[in-house]
Amino acid sequence: MTKRAALGVMSLVAGLCSVVAGITTLHAPGRAPADAGVLPAATSPASPAVPSVPPASRVPRLPPAPATMPVRLVVPALEVDAPVDPSGVSRNGELGIPADPARVGWWIGSARPGAAQGTVLLAGHVDTAADGPGVLFRLESLPMGSRVQVRTGGRAQDYRVTARRSYVKRRLPADLFRAGGTPRLVLITCGGSFHDGAYSDNVVVYAEPLR
Repeated sequence: MTKRAALGVMSLVAGLCSVVAGITTLHAPGRAPADAGVLPAATSPASPAVPSVPPASRVPRLPPAPATMPVRLVVPALEVDAPVDPSGVSRNGELGIPADPARVGWWIGSARPGAAQGTVLLAGHVDTAADGPGVLFRLESLPMGSRVQVRTGGRAQDYRVTARRSYVKRRLPADLFRAGGTPRLVLITCGGSFHDGAYSDNVVVYAEPLR
């Protein structure tokens, strides 16, 4: 699926929530999961804002077969071991993610695993009408303290889950998309109520790197 740049990076994540209208969602509809854990120090709990997708000309170009690029997401507690694809901004200003719900998208404007600062942003489908549960179908049930590993071409970076928050769709905190700040990982999918072919919220899990 693709998202409109005018609606900001959240448009990418909002699109994760969409399935074909009229199809009953596989994910149990209802209220968004309760907040849990303590947000990393770099995260402000202030009112979320809508950041903009940077123009394609400002998104860093990836070198051929970069060794620091995420290639796999492993979440043992959820039995997840999924490939990761880079997600960039197209010429028409849309930010794409893998159409395959078994794959995860890494926003190339975010940090790389093991970087000294910044947020590594990974997003995936919760489910789709055609394929059923997505790779992050059970993300909202991931226990605090769980280990998450992001593998690159040359290393594996481990993280510990510290917090979970739910945000109304298209209203993710702006600091998720800033280049600086304390290094961390965020995993994003959809949750909350289901209406007219889309979920109402984004579920965000925060994790801190283990050195």
